[in-house]
Amino acid sequence: MKNSGWQKGFIFLLGCAAIAVAVYFGYINRNTSSSEEVLAIGEVQDILMLDLDNNYPPTAREVVNCFCRIYKALYGENASDEQISQMGKMLLKLYDTELINNQVDYDLSVMQEVNRKKKDGYTISTYRVQSAAETITKKIDDNELTYVACAITMRKGSQLNANDYIFVLRKEESSGRWKIFGWTVTGEDG
Repeated sequence: MKNSGWQKGFIFLLGCAAIAVAVYFGYINRNTSSSEEVLAIGEVQDILMLDLDNNYPPTAREVVNCFCRIYKALYGENASDEQISQMGKMLLKLYDTELINNQVDYDLSVMQEVNRKKKDGYTISTYRVQSAAETITKKIDDNELTYVACAITMRKGSQLNANDYIFVLRKEESSGRWKIFGWTVTGEDG
């Protein structure tokens, strides 16, 4: 009789252990699937989910950072033509109205530029926006302008090409948002 009780207890514990293992693996597989789904979204989808109308970058540095992030995804990710067009429209939200007014066939030019860079094998390897302490802000003709330096490194195969850019941003009077007024390349590395 004692042997029978011991066997029932052992079988009961074995059953509980089996249930615990099943629950544990079910939990792990569920979390792994969620993590894989998040990773599958990718940088392009993360960028397309940005809400620049309601969540605009609060500083000039962050506007330049957002600009570089979008361009890095345009050149380096496998985006569809529709996604490229959507990211191009997002860039327009970062631009000053005067810069926008000077664009000719903007959608086509973005598509051509991205396709040319991809065909030629270019990607943006890294970018570094200068610190807030290094930005220069001036008042010129009733316009508040900020100058933000950014180092952008392009990769073509194993060759790296570093360029220094100066972005000029103008503060929009109506919204107080910094908008990209233009930029220039200030230095080139081989």
